[in-house]
Amino acid sequence: MSAPAPSPISRRTLLWGAGGCAAVGGVAVLAYHSRPRAPRKQPDGVYRKLKIAWPEAAMSPVLAAALEKSFFAQYNLDVDPLPDIHNGQDALEALTRQKTAYALAPALTWLQRLHAGLPAHLVMGVQSGSRRLLVRRSSGITRLDQLMGRNVAVPDQNAADKLFFCIMMRRKGMDALNHINWIDLPIQQIEQALHDQKIDAVVTHDPDAWTLLQNNPDLLYELVGSDTGHYAARTSLILGVADTAHEADPTAATALVLALRDAALWVNTHRDDAATLIADNAADLPAASARNMLRNEPVIRPLLGHGLREQIAQYCDELQLVGMLADGEDSAALARHYTLNVLHE
Repeated sequence: MSAPAPSPISRRTLLWGAGGCAAVGGVAVLAYHSRPRAPRKQPDGVYRKLKIAWPEAAMSPVLAAALEKSFFAQYNLDVDPLPDIHNGQDALEALTRQKTAYALAPALTWLQRLHAGLPAHLVMGVQSGSRRLLVRRSSGITRLDQLMGRNVAVPDQNAADKLFFCIMMRRKGMDALNHINWIDLPIQQIEQALHDQKIDAVVTHDPDAWTLLQNNPDLLYELVGSDTGHYAARTSLILGVADTAHEADPTAATALVLALRDAALWVNTHRDDAATLIADNAADLPAASARNMLRNEPVIRPLLGHGLREQIAQYCDELQLVGMLADGEDSAALARHYTLNVLHE
């Protein structure tokens, strides 16, 4: 793919200014009302059976609501989540191998694959990532810069959690990618490693992060996360569609987006009910804990059209900050190239 021409003024420079991200993310999200206007494009009522690659599908409140509360059925969709999709890389690999035409992955994961030529487009921001950087209390770490040279566990190296915090720290002038000792450690071994003081911190996302924190309040505390400040207004988990599938049946993506949008808005007003749905799928997440988790996570705001493009451009800027996209590329042009407004709102 030939990269779009660079812009005379790089959006990336805005990221170093105070509040730059907050302005972009916050305005985009606030513009999206809880009662969205009817889209100009509507589904055609045709029955469709779709497969979807959704990381940790059983633990997604939006997907659970769409399946269990008949939001898919309202748009004549029979949606089957693929098994064994543990992270965004798994989801995009399934898309690449044509096991599905629809996949969800973190924006940071999508953009690297799209920039490498993956033939797909992003159509909807589904929800935030709820990422947490948890620190061992006895480590003495109280600031991000004190993580330099320390051992930080990442349960899933293919997840976008590590990259998210590296970007956060890069904005503060720290090279976390190269100056933190990142340790690949299965989630089942994290607690013991903390007790043994083999690791000083752990980076992961809910529900694993929430469960670790709730089960070990005397051992861990949350130093920073994505659920506060302007980060809470950012979308992370993005729905994309393979180009060949969209060309063959563009209305399928319209129906899927509308169903997921309705499900997301339902979750926002029925969080306790949504918590029950996901708790039924997790033996180590009781319903009471699931309810508290969802109450402490940001409002789920489905993001489409212009708002999605703005946030994707922001993610492109951030990948430039950590050297994963070339300097000088026009982030706004890349965002327009990578996104698709299937509702024509």
